[in-house]
Amino acid sequence: MARGWGWALASLVASVGVLLTGFTLFVELGPIAAVIVVLLAPIILCGFVVAHDVLRHRALSQEEALRLDREREHVRRTVDLVLDPELNAEQRLAVLDCHIPRLGRDPRASPLRERFVTVAELSPPGRALLERARRAVRVVQRSEAMRRHLLDVVANEVLLPRQVWEIARLLRVQHELQHEQDAARHGLVTDELRAVLDPQQEALDRSLAAVTARVEGLERYARRVQEADAALRAREALDNNHKYRALLAATDDAEGMAALTAHGDALEETLARSVREAIEAGQTLAV
Repeated sequence: MARGWGWALASLVASVGVLLTGFTLFVELGPIAAVIVVLLAPIILCGFVVAHDVLRHRALSQEEALRLDREREHVRRTVDLVLDPELNAEQRLAVLDCHIPRLGRDPRASPLRERFVTVAELSPPGRALLERARRAVRVVQRSEAMRRHLLDVVANEVLLPRQVWEIARLLRVQHELQHEQDAARHGLVTDELRAVLDPQQEALDRSLAAVTARVEGLERYARRVQEADAALRAREALDNNHKYRALLAATDDAEGMAALTAHGDALEETLARSVREAIEAGQTLAV
């Protein structure tokens, strides 16, 4: 508002300036100079108006962009979403935008409706199953084995988000179909109706069992990765054996030194096997 009044005042001052200049030129130089100034005055005023509109539009655009960024960040913090990993950056922002009430976009009517899942729309058992999958993925992604690139980092960065997305998508479909099943069974259930619904329910149960097995596969993989991390820590501890051998030597314990050396040699293969098994578990997960 203050900026608008400033531009209005500037336009008024410019108009008065043009009139005074025209009058002065009329007195000093004659009517031709005055006419030229009067003809140029609208052009000057138009320049003021255009400059004002451009700057105002730019300020509003910047303000709207900042507001939209804040609202998108709020959606990220408050709405639990699982997105299709193949969505590009623009599509991801479009998904966030349809969860901003001010924009008036219904998530259920979004063109990208099949490319994201809102966790709140899943059943409680479905949410619990999804959280198990997410927890397993976090274990792998934060592991020491991953950080050291002992696992296939590139494959895991693609595979694990894809697994979580597919699990979330299937859980939503299962929840919707289960709701249809429950609605169909409300009231009298005849033999004919049961003949239709029972095979459908069996298909749902089989699908849920398959998704549960997929989650369990992720959990087994995460367990293998944890074992690999433990093996890495054991390997680091094993590297300190020379300190303990020196201690035993100082105490003249030859038998203890021999046992410590033999145990370390046997442990080397166990540690290497733990890392190999974690890698193999990840390869099995991708099949």
